[in-house]
Amino acid sequence: MNDAVVIIGGGLAAAQVAIQLRQIRWPGAITMLSAEPDPPYWKPPLSKSILDGTDEAASAWVRPEQFWARRRIDLRLNTQAARIEPATKTIVTAKGERLAYGHAVLATGAHCLVPPLAGLTLPGVHVLRTLADALALRDAARPGVRVAILGGGFIGLEAASALTARGAQVTVIEREPRLLARVAAPETSDLMLALHRSRGVSVLLGQGAVRAAGTDRVAAVYLEDGQEIGCDVLLVCVGIRPETQLAAEAGLQCQDGVLVDAGLRTSDHAVLALGDCARFPSARYGRTLRLESIQNAIDGAAAVATSISEGRAQYDPLPMISSVQFRRQLDFIGLAGGADESRVIRDRDRFLLLHGKSGICVAAECVDAAPDIMAALRGAIETGERLDHLWKHCESRFSLDLSSA
Repeated sequence: MNDAVVIIGGGLAAAQVAIQLRQIRWPGAITMLSAEPDPPYWKPPLSKSILDGTDEAASAWVRPEQFWARRRIDLRLNTQAARIEPATKTIVTAKGERLAYGHAVLATGAHCLVPPLAGLTLPGVHVLRTLADALALRDAARPGVRVAILGGGFIGLEAASALTARGAQVTVIEREPRLLARVAAPETSDLMLALHRSRGVSVLLGQGAVRAAGTDRVAAVYLEDGQEIGCDVLLVCVGIRPETQLAAEAGLQCQDGVLVDAGLRTSDHAVLALGDCARFPSARYGRTLRLESIQNAIDGAAAVATSISEGRAQYDPLPMISSVQFRRQLDFIGLAGGADESRVIRDRDRFLLLHGKSGICVAAECVDAAPDIMAALRGAIETGERLDHLWKHCESRFSLDLSSA
């Protein structure tokens, strides 16, 4: 039996699978194929401390450069997987090398969505997904430079925060009528809008871009109402799409992500998938989910390692995602879809929004909540605590003014 594991991808999910396998003393060879030139790194600093210039690239590395060889993990940088051959359990690289596997792991992540608008191929137009992207954007967005950002989601707002701190003049353009519209309640959106405007960010809502323009490089972006926004740098942050091409070409089932079972095994059980590229069944929510979060990468890696070593795993996480903007910590626990009641707890500095369904707390949105409160909220949502009880507990713990959303 071949116990070799070949991991396609060089991000956090891929790195955590390799680390987890070695921690459980997996005896076989472990190979990581990364198309990037850098060792695995954490993505959150890309839109925060690396982008604003506080930290350098090496600070984001998941492990020191020497770690991988010491753990007998064959990390191959600048190595692109060209295809998977499930019938022979072989992965072929772009250079023609053939790697046999007992298990293959797809941790291919996602790529930035760039809308088909005129002018988005001009110099000065950026995306923010990789370390190289972050460094290029940081070099371009010097103090005083005008930066327009398409998209008022997490990455767009984090970039607005970092670039404003760097001294750039930032305009955020969001097609929806509010920020974070896909994930946040209106109260949270309003709070973040006020925060950004108070720090000098110009935020334009309910207006999509129709084209960018410039002679030798981008100089302006035009909105649906005809408004012209001058810019020296244009950052496109309108979403990502899962990388499924390798899986689809190998005959694996895909639908807005690589489809996997509760053990994160694909339609070919010798191939597993996790992270941004994978869509898994959630008994908790009664549907399939594809999560884009650090938590999903870390917890998913533990499930993949268990599936490989024990032949079984049950992956059904409580979704959690965090964001830091202008030194304010924003956290989401659970999914609020289908909630029929919400309660707001707020004071001058902190904010907590609880979502309930049939009297049970199912999700929370927090700004600057203390770690013990976050742990309590997660436990309460995991166990299905009643909304009224949790609301009263938070009122007592925070000693805050209370209002109904």
